Amino acid sequence: MKPYTRHVLISTGREDWPAHIDEDKDSLAPFLQKAIDDGQERLKEAKGGDKVPRIVLTNSSRMSDSWEGPGWEVIILPDHIVVDHVTPDQCDDFFEAFLKPDIGTIFSNTTTTTTTTTAATGDQSLNTTTTTTELAVEKDGDASGDREDQIKGNTTTTSSHKDTWSTIAATGSTTTTTTTTTTMTTTMRTTSSSLAQSVASSSMSSANSSTSSLSSFNHSDQSIITVTAGNTTFTARKWQRRGAVMICSHKKRDKRCGVTAPYLKKAFNEILLSKDMYGNGEDDVEIWMVSHIGGHKFAGNVIVHRREGMAIWYGRVEPCHARAIVDTTIEKGEVIRELYRGSMVDSFNPSKKKMAW
Repeated sequence: MKPYTRHVLISTGREDWPAHIDEDKDSLAPFLQKAIDDGQERLKEAKGGDKVPRIVLTNSSRMSDSWEGPGWEVIILPDHIVVDHVTPDQCDDFFEAFLKPDIGTIFSNTTTTTTTTTAATGDQSLNTTTTTTELAVEKDGDASGDREDQIKGNTTTTSSHKDTWSTIAATGSTTTTTTTTTTMTTTMRTTSSSLAQSVASSSMSSANSSTSSLSSFNHSDQSIITVTAGNTTFTARKWQRRGAVMICSHKKRDKRCGVTAPYLKKAFNEILLSKDMYGNGEDDVEIWMVSHIGGHKFAGNVIVHRREGMAIWYGRVEPCHARAIVDTTIEKGEVIRELYRGSMVDSFNPSKKKMAW
């Protein structure tokens, strides 16, 4: 497999697609692929012909969290971003906002919020203080290195690292500008469930001060970030899962993947359920069927993505391998040498994770 730095997945809710998704004019794929190709070419010219990081684009069986409004939900890995309602005419702006790899320098706003809640009414008053800190962003590498250097013995272990998602405001809004003139505003969606929990925990007025960070980022309080690029303002949020198992199921492209995929999906589903790891929680793992990822002769083809930013490609996977992949790669971050096809750039170097903003 060729080295790559990002994987972009379009949520289609389907498990098979036309043989060439970049020719399916009824979908987002051809427009997004063209935007990626054109954007990469511009970057290459700007760098005097130097190589630019490769971006993989696939369709996926993932269901959108909301089908309201036009467009498709798109996930970007390893940035762990879900972008809502992307339409074909927005694809060039999408590239500038989320996929332009030479991000340079970003600004992260740390917001300390004091919230006073009255139990009887549920009313809240907010006092917010914002400080801005400049952060340097590692540039993506162009090669993944020799596989034998990445694997020692039968397995290679990757250590966990600090998540690089920007610190988000607990409420109100803050504005951050990247070197690509992309503007980001952080807002908080206050849910009735989180408010009810706050009211139930106190019979009188109480004050609680905290600094918003990733450790407090959860499903009941989900932050929505707006990113403006060109003429488009996108809404985005963090993809919050332990990982994902991606299985090539593109039968219209090659029957081998189409035949093996359902058996693999069933096997992974059973193993994850038995470990209470399958679902939509932060410590759960999702299973996605995906379009062509190359190497049909290696069917079944599986990509295992961990939230630490590790993406491992396995080939010739059979249902009997599902438990070993879950135990070894998903839970421990180790590689099964006999099935290994390759990996995302820097999968074995957690200190060099990418950031989209």
